[in-house]
Amino acid sequence: MKKRLTMMLACLFLSIGMALAQTTVKGFVVSSEDGEPVIGATVKVKGDKTDKGAVTNLDGEFKIDVKPGTQLVITYIGMQTATMPAKDGMKVTLYTDSEALGEVVVMGYGSARKLGTIAGSVSTVNSEKLSNRPVANVADALQGQVAGLQVMTSSGDPSATASMRIRGITSINAATEPLYILDGSMVSQNTYLSLNPNDIENVTVLKDASSTAVYGSLAANGVIVITTKKGKYGQAPEVSISASYSMSQLAGDKTEVMDANQWLDFQQVVNPSLATNAGYLAKKNFYKKTGVSTNWRDYFFGSSAPTVNINASVRGGTSNANYLISYGHYKADGIMDDSSLRRETVRANVEIKVNDWLKLGSNTNLAYTKNNTTAFGSQGTSLYNKIFAARMYLPTQSPYEMLDVDMEKGTFSGYGKKLHKYDDMSGVYSPEWLSELQPSYNDRIRINENVFVNLSPIKGLNIRSSLGLDCNDYRTFYKQLSTQGEDYNIFPTGQVNKSMSRFYRWTVTNTAEYKFNVARVHDFTVLLGQESMNDKTTAFSAGMAGLTDNRLLLMSRGVQAYASVPGDSETKEARNSWFAMANYAYGNRYFLDLSGRRDGSSLFAEGHQWATFGAAAIMWNVTGEKFMQSSKKWLDELQVKASYGVTGNANISSNLALALAGVSGNYNGVAGLGVVNPRNSELSWEKVKTLNLALSGRMFKRFTYNFEFFDKKTVDMILAVPVSYTTGFGSRYANVGSLFNRGFEATVGCDIFSTKDLYWNVSANVSYTKNEITKLFNGQDEYAMSDYTKLKVGHPYGEFYMVRWSHVDPADGQNVWLDKYGNETKVYDENNRVFTGKNAAAPWQFGLNSTTSWKGLTLELQFAGVFGRSMINQERYFIENPSFATQWNQSTKMFDMWQKPGDVTTIAAANAQRHMDTHLLENANFLRLKFLQLSYKLPQQWMNATHILKGVTVYFASRNLFTITNYSGYDPEVDGFLSVGNYPNTRQYSFGAQLTF
Repeated sequence: MKKRLTMMLACLFLSIGMALAQTTVKGFVVSSEDGEPVIGATVKVKGDKTDKGAVTNLDGEFKIDVKPGTQLVITYIGMQTATMPAKDGMKVTLYTDSEALGEVVVMGYGSARKLGTIAGSVSTVNSEKLSNRPVANVADALQGQVAGLQVMTSSGDPSATASMRIRGITSINAATEPLYILDGSMVSQNTYLSLNPNDIENVTVLKDASSTAVYGSLAANGVIVITTKKGKYGQAPEVSISASYSMSQLAGDKTEVMDANQWLDFQQVVNPSLATNAGYLAKKNFYKKTGVSTNWRDYFFGSSAPTVNINASVRGGTSNANYLISYGHYKADGIMDDSSLRRETVRANVEIKVNDWLKLGSNTNLAYTKNNTTAFGSQGTSLYNKIFAARMYLPTQSPYEMLDVDMEKGTFSGYGKKLHKYDDMSGVYSPEWLSELQPSYNDRIRINENVFVNLSPIKGLNIRSSLGLDCNDYRTFYKQLSTQGEDYNIFPTGQVNKSMSRFYRWTVTNTAEYKFNVARVHDFTVLLGQESMNDKTTAFSAGMAGLTDNRLLLMSRGVQAYASVPGDSETKEARNSWFAMANYAYGNRYFLDLSGRRDGSSLFAEGHQWATFGAAAIMWNVTGEKFMQSSKKWLDELQVKASYGVTGNANISSNLALALAGVSGNYNGVAGLGVVNPRNSELSWEKVKTLNLALSGRMFKRFTYNFEFFDKKTVDMILAVPVSYTTGFGSRYANVGSLFNRGFEATVGCDIFSTKDLYWNVSANVSYTKNEITKLFNGQDEYAMSDYTKLKVGHPYGEFYMVRWSHVDPADGQNVWLDKYGNETKVYDENNRVFTGKNAAAPWQFGLNSTTSWKGLTLELQFAGVFGRSMINQERYFIENPSFATQWNQSTKMFDMWQKPGDVTTIAAANAQRHMDTHLLENANFLRLKFLQLSYKLPQQWMNATHILKGVTVYFASRNLFTITNYSGYDPEVDGFLSVGNYPNTRQYSFGAQLTF
């Protein structure tokens, strides 16, 4: 009994001693990226193999019973593991693990790759940079985010798409858009308009041959891989609801046209004899006294247009399934009263784990869009194109009836109804009235589907079979109302036209991927695959005229005599491919990527339908070497990369290789059948050979950098080769040309501040691309394409070829040009056109992004710019031209027009010749604040108190807030050689909120 009592006392004192030796240590864990708490990080004692430990709460806080000084290991997925001694009140900062983050990079085929193991050129943009944008097209959000990716939104129409190019223009007659992959399946470029940006998890841009060669014939222009959001296994259901309201207005305009008084004053400058004209003087007095002056720009698109965006989603999962279901509603009115877009989207992403070796899944997007495009908007210089009309219409013309006008007294009693015809402008009809008389709209139903089966029969082996569908039904509706009984009977009878086109592309992809390791230091991944694509487009159109009842504008109400000949067409395309990839890594230091693809396409001539493409890349992880360990204190990561490969371009029109017959002209008043396309028995693939060298890394756990050099050579380039008109054709396509794009990219970033409460990250990217034609056709070294462009060996594609304007002669006010030898002349001659050294394609691109967070407040800024670009401002030909001044409005710059000897000006005399020369060629560089967002995330303790809400964020956002440019037109962001009558770009102000349950 005594021994037992002694033992009990000993144990008691030992327990008390141990308890006194331990202390509850408290601390918190934050992310180096934004200073926000890391929720769910694991804190354990180093070397402890039990499950004891702690997990950080919603505020990133933890507490653990350990002796002070005990080594703690803090881990979290996607971040570097931290080890540090326990101390009460300790702060732990976890840094981004570039390799772990790389696991979310999806490159298309096979499993996701770790970014730190990819030897090719790859960039990603995550969902935070894409959501809450007040535009329908998610491509617009990519501008300025990725070095080497040029994005141009040329129109402010709500339904406008953006043009995209990666590392320059690789072809002249074939398409230059990159290949788009959505959840593993190829989709067309206009799919962007059918996607809800809030559904996108990330966008991966593949730029060099190593990363794109596995796509073979489709990858010459680069690849953009879009991955949508998914649920997570074991995740509790999370409901997210967001809504925003935006207002759009004209982004900017640096041109000022004359008001009524200025225009009347200018009439006397052009015609001095008006100084004694009684009618002119009375009219001038009337407008001066009444102040009547129409600003047509403000009238047509001076008001703000609303946009409503509503999104809802639920995502989660069980131990055997995950899911995401979302709905999006987007409704935008354009700044032009007859333009709008409505979009409804539904997405369902589901994945089911049947057992340990079988997985099934489906990614489905269903979208409906309906849009109206402004009437006559595609007719640049039409007086009924409201964009062009805003420049040309007279300020003395009111859009409303002016009542009881007395010119002599300078009075009128007020305004009446809207006018249908403008008598002061030679009887031009009101564009608004014409738009009302000719209502039209387009609607589209699009389905993007990808279903897959995944088998994992043994460790490391993954067999996947998927079926993708890109399908859309597109319809256009147009009516012309009869004007019988109207003030002006311009359409005695009504008309109706309808058209439809249906497109589908089936893609079947089968892959087998095997990963294995040898001796723990040799990592291998081998993938074999097969892919087949079949697409078909059918189109039909019909129309009926001669309809007299506007209530029954139906084709069935017409008679045969007024029926138009229906249009009917069908195109098909088939592709078959075999491909392989192999990735090798040794000791996380040396990496080798190999890929190859054998492609066959029905687009090319028989005997030339198959081609082989491939690439190789190597990477050295310098910081993985033992001799670099001493530099680990400041050099976190250093990688050197090199790649070379060949990709193809099959983005050409269908049937170019075939001899086609079709309706071609009339014979004795009857439609005749003739050859409409000559046979090309040798038409084959364009090929792009790409070399890429790169250096990337991170320093001081704060600075990131990536520098790349690329050289892309296009060979066997398809050109329209001129042929003798005796053949019945002007040209035929052939693989005869070549060009190159050579340049560099630089991307740098810095976490300027990274504390619990304050985070500020700044990143910038710049790229330069030099383009040059190296070969044309038939031994020729030049070929004129238009009045202001020309192809020439040794020059870039897109360089302007024009007569050079020099100055205005102060002695007589006449324009002075330079001949081809640089001598001054006052005789304009098209034979004096030369290369100007100015290009429509910008060689320089720039992006700057900043994210600043302080507690729950976050400010995001995104700048984008292009430099070295020029564009013809064709509007100036009309509004800086005295020959139009008596009938149409003019720019206020015309007051600087030469009037007497000695005047020094850039505006020639009224009697001087005016031509499309370089005086209309303007600097189209711009730097734009593309996106600004100020958001506030309500404190987490407030959310916890509700027991319902997980998070609430409110925000203000703006798009195209300001633009710095010397371009004098509406907007410099037009992807083309000239601008006239283009729908102006818009500025948006948006307010919104996001709730998570």
